[in-house]
Amino acid sequence: MNSELTNLLPASFIRDVRQGYFLRVITVAIALAVFLVLVHGLLLIPSYLYTSSRVVSEQKELDTITNSLQSSEEKQANTRITALRANVTYLGRLSTLPTASAAVRALLAVPRDGIRLGGFTFTAPGTAAATGKMSVTGVASTRDSLRLYTLALQQLPFISSVDLPISAYAKESNIPFTITLTGSLTP
Repeated sequence: MNSELTNLLPASFIRDVRQGYFLRVITVAIALAVFLVLVHGLLLIPSYLYTSSRVVSEQKELDTITNSLQSSEEKQANTRITALRANVTYLGRLSTLPTASAAVRALLAVPRDGIRLGGFTFTAPGTAAATGKMSVTGVASTRDSLRLYTLALQQLPFISSVDLPISAYAKESNIPFTITLTGSLTP
C-alpha cells in the first residue's frame, strides 16, 4: 500500500473545503470565547453583590460617624457657648460689685493714730444689694486709739456695722484686734 493519498478533488473545491474548515474553527473559537466570557461574568456576580453590600454598609457607617461627630461637635459648641454666657454674666455682675482694693484703699484713708494694720480679708457681697464682709486685723498701741479707730470706721458710709469683740480691750497696750465690718463695702 501506498502511504501517499491522492486527492482527486478539484482545486476550487479543495479551497472551499479549507475555507469551510477555517470558518468552522473560527466559529467554534468565537463560541468558546463567548461561552467563557459568559461563565466568567456569571462567576463575578457574587463578588459584585458582596462588594455592593460592603459599599452600602460602609456608606451607612460613614453617615453614622459623620452624624455622631456633628452632634458631638454641636454638644461641645453648646457647652462652650453656655460656659461663655455664664462667664459674661459673672463678669457683668463683677462690674457692679465692690472690689477689695477700693475697700482697702478707703480703710487706709481713715485716720489711725497708734494703729498698725496687719491684714485684711474681704468677702464680696453676692449681689449689689447684699452686704459684704471684711475683717481687719492689727495691733493698737492703746485702748483709746482702738476706740477712736472703731468710731472712725463706723462713720464710713459704706459700712453698716463694726464688730469688735469686747475681749480686745483686755490688754492696756499693744492690743491685737480683729474688727469685722459689714455693709455694701462700695466706697
